[in-house]
Amino acid sequence: MVRLFGYQEVLSLDARGRFRLPDELSGLLFSELGRASRSAGASAAPAAYERLAFYFVPGTRRRIFLYPTPNIDLAVRSFEQPPAGMPPEVVRQARDYFYNHMRFVDADKQNRLLIPEALRRHAEIGEQVQQIALVAQNYWLTLSRSELVEKEMAENLGAFEQVAADLLDPVCRPTRGFVPPEPESDR
Repeated sequence: MVRLFGYQEVLSLDARGRFRLPDELSGLLFSELGRASRSAGASAAPAAYERLAFYFVPGTRRRIFLYPTPNIDLAVRSFEQPPAGMPPEVVRQARDYFYNHMRFVDADKQNRLLIPEALRRHAEIGEQVQQIALVAQNYWLTLSRSELVEKEMAENLGAFEQVAADLLDPVCRPTRGFVPPEPESDR
């Protein structure tokens, strides 16, 4: 399993909708996935053994998730064994959307990956979008329009400021625990 949580970089798209994986990230991924793909057995696509390859799938909040070949089973299993209480018809429709948009993409010789057209539409990455953000999570990579990532990071900063003193600061840790901020009144 890939453990690259927190890696983030803004990448340029070329006219065909391709982006180049940064060398540093490629090296880390290749060393991890090279070992994982070879041990995955016959279920892995042949291209996964030769160069970096991912399953591009639709993600939440207009993002695209890139699952490494050995980890696609995590996503598939979630649809095949949904949590109890989820409406079966909704799960079936979501699963159909997921499978219809899922694509296997391997990097070319220059380590570029082409974003499939259907997934570009899903993530609202049109011709005017020339940069995307690539974020590494624990088991996949996430592509998103840069402005969406900036907005999410600003929201995350607000949440971080609310709880960081209670969670991280060993010197100034409050003794009474977390107290939510007072809502600002409209004047």
